[in-house]
Amino acid sequence: MRSPSRVTRVAVPLILGGLLLAAMTTPAQSAVTDKGDGSTWEPRNGARPAPVGSDPFRPGESYTGDFPDPSVMRVGSRFYAASTTIAGLNLPMTTSTDLSVWTSRPASDPDQPRVNDAMPQPAVWARKNRASGGRTFGATWAPTVLRMREGKYLAAYSVPRARDGRRCVSIARARNPLGPYVDATRSPLTCVGGGAIDPSVFRDRGKVWLLYKREGQPDKILVRRLNASASRFAPRSRNTKLLAPKRKWEGQVVENPAMLRYNHRLYLFYSGNGYGSPAYSTGHAVCRSVTGPCKRLGRLLSSDAELAGPGGAAPFFDLAGGLRLAYHAWRTGNVGYPSQDECLGTADGCAQRRLYIATLAPGTGDPLVVVQRH
Repeated sequence: MRSPSRVTRVAVPLILGGLLLAAMTTPAQSAVTDKGDGSTWEPRNGARPAPVGSDPFRPGESYTGDFPDPSVMRVGSRFYAASTTIAGLNLPMTTSTDLSVWTSRPASDPDQPRVNDAMPQPAVWARKNRASGGRTFGATWAPTVLRMREGKYLAAYSVPRARDGRRCVSIARARNPLGPYVDATRSPLTCVGGGAIDPSVFRDRGKVWLLYKREGQPDKILVRRLNASASRFAPRSRNTKLLAPKRKWEGQVVENPAMLRYNHRLYLFYSGNGYGSPAYSTGHAVCRSVTGPCKRLGRLLSSDAELAGPGGAAPFFDLAGGLRLAYHAWRTGNVGYPSQDECLGTADGCAQRRLYIATLAPGTGDPLVVVQRH
């Protein structure tokens, strides 16, 4: 996932079904609107102030804004979703019991109702800036949250290294699914190639693996075995290439890898093409083993009349054991983060990537089919 530097300015609420249209046509209620990052925006020429900026997280209220590269973890009957940084948060996190309404975590500090950061501090080696509520901000990307066992949770993420700005992968840990996740590492797990991004931790048959993207020419999706605690790479393990750009629809990009065993098959999900384009899509492959080889099965999700650029997908199982796929997408016709604020006063608002949940099922042979898209 390549993320823009201005991602925190442009979140627009996700409203399910017909509520979206109503929200986009709601008239202004006040002259000044909270942008959710501590600043305000005053509507120009009577323009509707909502939605603007990154939506604030408020205790007990549904979060409906920008949520790129989602990862979903189930703990009991509740689901927890984390995303790439938004609103200056290192690890934005929401929860749901029905995979439809996602609410913010309870506020630990009533004086900081907008803070919803499950990882208040990135690693000491990461490049960071001061943020509100005594936090530091590290421009994190594409996290994966995973329950290792009772009372043990991890969040793998990518962040720029302070000394050279190269993106590296690291892992933070928590005793509660909502955090706080703490990264006590003194150096990154990996910074291979031009940068390491989009980490995904996968447990399979007693072993733990790290899938991630190596940035470069060309991009590569790699996998390498971790030790049992996922604190470092296993002895004598090595990187194995799973995919590089090959199909026309992928362009020069393959990224956001995630694996899951389903229906007696081992599936690899990934994104292809440029994230800020309607050509961005979600593909899948079937693999003989975690280290490959993997056979491409085609695209699962691509742009349609409603949503554009569906990607950053992560598979998980629902309460009934059904296969679900969390992903982000733009609204068709409103694609790509802007560099100016003019979109704040438009009817459609600023483009952003919202969270959606697809339902998958076995097709004929190995390919999966989308039963319900959003």
